[in-house]
Amino acid sequence: MSMLTMSKLTISDTRPDLRRRRVQTRAMIDLARIRHASEALVESLLREHGLEDVTPAQANALMVLIDARRSLTAAELARELSLSEVTVGRFVRALEAGGWIAREPDPTDARALRLSATPKTRELLPRFIAVSNALLDQAFAGFDEERIAAFAEALATVRENLDSGHSGRFSASAARSRGP
Repeated sequence: MSMLTMSKLTISDTRPDLRRRRVQTRAMIDLARIRHASEALVESLLREHGLEDVTPAQANALMVLIDARRSLTAAELARELSLSEVTVGRFVRALEAGGWIAREPDPTDARALRLSATPKTRELLPRFIAVSNALLDQAFAGFDEERIAAFAEALATVRENLDSGHSGRFSASAARSRGP
């Protein structure tokens, strides 16, 4: 077989793979666009609901704290948000200064502090829920429950694939790049 024939085979054999790669690339680009668009929408909705002193990322941290129904350490919050502890530390300082969270000593570990939502946060929880619901309504307009479930399942698989693909290789610099 000549080199020309081999190169033709290689090119023609990769066409289905090339199409697949293009679809995969578009999907990853769309995920980045979705993140950007959702953050912009949440920022606007937070302002609209009188929560302009909270960033979208800080609002996520507050929702994780509230959803936990217990106090969390900064390390636990960082794991839940898939962020570095340094980034979460910045959130914590800003949220504490704004009266959104309280830091209390951990009764089982003298070195650790536990984070909890303040009465201010709990009082304004309906506004945060309204922001979340408005985002979800816009993002999933036209989706039925089955399609939402399939989308969520596909995203979970992508997340798990990426998490397992860098097991032990997740660097602090990569975590910092996902900061506030």
